[in-house]
Amino acid sequence: MEELLVQSCPVCSSARLEYRFVAAGRVISACAECGHMFSNPQNTRLMELQPLYRAEDFSSFRTRVGDAGEPAAVPTFSSGEELEREADGSLESMLLDCLDMVNDPERLLRSAHAKLKPEGKLFLFVPVTDSSHARHAKQSWDAFEQKRLQFFSRKTLENLLCKCGFGEITIREANPDGVFVRCSRKEVRKEKVLSFIIPVYNEKNTVRFLLDAVYGKDLSGLGLRKELIIIESNSSDGTREEVARFAAEHPEVRAIYEDKPRGKGHAVRNGFREATGDFITIQDGDLEYDINDYDKLLYPLVHDQEAFVLGSRHTGDWHMRKFGSGEKLRAFVMNLGQIFFTGLINRGCHTKLKDPFTMFKLFRRECLYGLEFDGNRFEIDWEIIIKLIRKGYIPREIPINYVSRGVKEGKKVRMIQDPILWIKSFIRYRYLYRMPQ
Repeated sequence: MEELLVQSCPVCSSARLEYRFVAAGRVISACAECGHMFSNPQNTRLMELQPLYRAEDFSSFRTRVGDAGEPAAVPTFSSGEELEREADGSLESMLLDCLDMVNDPERLLRSAHAKLKPEGKLFLFVPVTDSSHARHAKQSWDAFEQKRLQFFSRKTLENLLCKCGFGEITIREANPDGVFVRCSRKEVRKEKVLSFIIPVYNEKNTVRFLLDAVYGKDLSGLGLRKELIIIESNSSDGTREEVARFAAEHPEVRAIYEDKPRGKGHAVRNGFREATGDFITIQDGDLEYDINDYDKLLYPLVHDQEAFVLGSRHTGDWHMRKFGSGEKLRAFVMNLGQIFFTGLINRGCHTKLKDPFTMFKLFRRECLYGLEFDGNRFEIDWEIIIKLIRKGYIPREIPINYVSRGVKEGKKVRMIQDPILWIKSFIRYRYLYRMPQ
């Protein structure tokens, strides 16, 4: 039987492939960028395989579909050839149980996208490498023995679904080996959009420079168009007038004028509701961060390698904040606080992050699906990071440039009230908040 040598990742198309191990006499490789695993080389035609899922799993699927108000009889496709016989735009829903058995899973999903009606539902059963059985068995996992071709994780599975035009994705454990996926067909944009959410309050000295810089930032090399959403919280120093002038000069920019200051978190939540982009970033109205870092931060997102990226200010020097004269003690205390609170996040969320509280948080808008946010002040940073991690999005950290700003220069963190609020937020969002099912 002929074999195909895989030259690029089936998920993100990266050519950086790595050998991992041999299982059942086959070489298992992985993408160095997104982590997707696959056999390499692969058989050139679909083999007859023993299904990983049991009959009761499919019975459970039917029950869940019926409970969700969908048609009880969902067409099931076990090969791309079966799917190709359907007319484009003819199906309201379908079940694919062969995504991990094909050489080109992207092609299969794009074909499924074409066969579905607008907002049509796609369901999948897929064994995943971060299932309980896979983590325990490692190289002896049953899926490797069954000669499947693709070995998705939850992350790479969702990356590929979004790449192929699916959204409103929910991934739930189906059995100890794999997951049940439900998603909807969305229209595919010719040009992807990055939404800048820019909360500003009393930033008159820097806001115009910042807005001009963001507006002028060229992202065409990444295939992105910008959407600017400015949330002005009724500043008392003339910032609102600066924003109004900028918005008048650039009619495509959306400016939201709040009637009173309610905090950064409240402004960010307003921005979330207005954002229509494929990706979202939160841009503060000061000049602590270098917008030229966006190129490297966006690269893993637009190339379908990650869903969530952080720009890390921590580059090995623990005292990242270096305020001017008269504020050295404040900087020292805040740097110690950064170490303490980072350790708290890592211990509570089982992560190894260096800078979870950075302003540079970039993520696919799909990450927010099903989540609600209620933070009003700087606890919004805790809320976003904890809820996204709990939903399964472990961020990739990329080093960035950072020039710290002291209180005399307009920094608004309160030294006593805010740390108390952060601890309360950690307990609330990590342990008390009930994640959507």
